[in-house]
Amino acid sequence: MNLTTDLKNSLVASSDIGDQEMTALFCFSGNLDLFAGHFPGNPILPGIVQIEMVKFAVEQAHGNRFWIRAIKKTKFASLIRPDIPIHLSIRMTPSDDELSVRATLKTENKIAGKINLLLQRK
Repeated sequence: MNLTTDLKNSLVASSDIGDQEMTALFCFSGNLDLFAGHFPGNPILPGIVQIEMVKFAVEQAHGNRFWIRAIKKTKFASLIRPDIPIHLSIRMTPSDDELSVRATLKTENKIAGKINLLLQRK
């Protein structure tokens, strides 16, 4: 498999709250290759996958492809284990062909991370 396929298969639900807000729910199966080396016997969702998860959710909501122009800030507050639902709350601020994105990731009712990205339309 590849990351795009893993993201697509792990997206459980998404919804638009308004023009500039959305939510998404992901759950990554423990048998995915992305857990294989991170870390054997103690799998956690890699930070780069969490960043790509936010971008993927935005792409699905907008029906457009984006590339990451800048990772403004990330904070990984707790480990995300396989088979645990991940709730995303995303705020988007558009300007020209760019989209400023602020995402909060929650697992088991606690903040697992915050990711701020600058995305540009492809």
